[in-house]
Amino acid sequence: MKKIVIIGSGVAGLSAGIYARKYGFDCEIYEKNHNAGGQCVAWKRKGYTIDNCVHWMTGTSPEKEIYQTWCEVGVLGKDREVIQNESFLHLEYGGQSLDLWYDEERMRKDMLALSPEDKDAIEEFIDTVRVYKGMEMAARKPFEQFSLSEKFRFIKKLSKIGPVHAKLGKTKLEVYASKFKHPLLRKAVTAYIPRNYNVSSWFYILGTFCSGNGGLPKGGSEGITNHMLGTFLQLGGKIYYNKEAVGIKKHKNITDAVIFADGSEVKSDFYVFACDVSVVFNKILGLTHIDDFFRSRFIQGIKHPIYSSINVYIGVDKDKSAFLPDTSWWEGQGFEVCGKVVKSFLLKSYASEPSFAPEGKTLLQAMIVQFVSDFECWRNMYEYDRETYKQAKARIAAAVVRNLKAQYPQIGDAEVVEVVTPMSFYRWCGSYKGAYMSFVLTPFAKKKTHKGHIRGLKNAYLAGQWLQPPGGLPNALVTGKFAIQRIIKDN
Repeated sequence: MKKIVIIGSGVAGLSAGIYARKYGFDCEIYEKNHNAGGQCVAWKRKGYTIDNCVHWMTGTSPEKEIYQTWCEVGVLGKDREVIQNESFLHLEYGGQSLDLWYDEERMRKDMLALSPEDKDAIEEFIDTVRVYKGMEMAARKPFEQFSLSEKFRFIKKLSKIGPVHAKLGKTKLEVYASKFKHPLLRKAVTAYIPRNYNVSSWFYILGTFCSGNGGLPKGGSEGITNHMLGTFLQLGGKIYYNKEAVGIKKHKNITDAVIFADGSEVKSDFYVFACDVSVVFNKILGLTHIDDFFRSRFIQGIKHPIYSSINVYIGVDKDKSAFLPDTSWWEGQGFEVCGKVVKSFLLKSYASEPSFAPEGKTLLQAMIVQFVSDFECWRNMYEYDRETYKQAKARIAAAVVRNLKAQYPQIGDAEVVEVVTPMSFYRWCGSYKGAYMSFVLTPFAKKKTHKGHIRGLKNAYLAGQWLQPPGGLPNALVTGKFAIQRIIKDN
């Protein structure tokens, strides 16, 4: 039996491990941390479960191709509950409010009631959401393994989206938002995702949600990881923790072994590197194996930016916070973060996950977007002045709580439970510049996917969200599967 060694036990690594076993390989996963999950992870603080990854997940509709893949790895299917919220995002601005509903006709009526003078722009907006409901993601096998007839059928399926997607993929969020006269409608376009994205990314998100393909598996990140890990172990896979890969042994273009920080090594027929790609090239393989795809993205930061976030977790009284929607946004009192003034953040309520909080309580998460310059600020504080780092976290958390209470005075007492910074992503997963997503899909960068082969190594492959921008759980899932299919195809 041929053997595959996988480095990293996030969604991509677990997916690769599951399919390696399904296809008949002996398989071992090596993880640098003490538990599986990578970025899809949760932990306990003060009686709360801190879920620092999934807010919604592409692939929850049985009508979509990727749904079957989630079923095969144990995340979805029979007895797996999916939370489908009525509203994707609740916005408040200038004394008015708006919900972006699951029912796009309801959303259309509310938008028209808010701003009748924007009728033409609203109708175009809703029509575009409906077009994007048909978006499909290749999940059965890598696109380069499609036959000509399969490629034709797949392209035909997306024929309605293609022309619209091509145009909006080159359109900035702010430019599209300027179509609306009403300021709240403009905020509805720009509030949710970072400003660098093209507007097609926003329509992809809304279309995914409105099609029922963007629900949330009950149990969140912890549930996703535990189901996948359980599937892998039931299939006979093996996993080893506290094993940080730091190098390889190779002969010409063949990888002979992976070396770990404790001095041990492991030999295999094939290797799948499913950890952060900056770790793969900077720490394990060396820059001689980086190709033009990743070299250009690491160098051209303006064309291929990344982003991260500060996440402040707050415990509140369950009864006093029951009115809060799943996710909301508003502008409040400005506060300073790494030399910049922040006036708004996304607020998520975990009321749909009562087990995430002690009895009588609900967990909230406030998310503040951060960019590369912010990451350098946080890293400098952490590495050179740890006390200042702690004080900055506490100050920002206090400002978030003040904004929360100013917006919703009825919410009562609020306890800061945890604060996560870009350095947290970097320390836990080695995430490039603290990014928890892949490269941003900007209006001036073509969307390209990586085929998972490593330059100069015949028996080593890549998996993970970085191969298919903008990343996220679904891309991690399919690239893990694709890595095994590429091994089979190549050999």
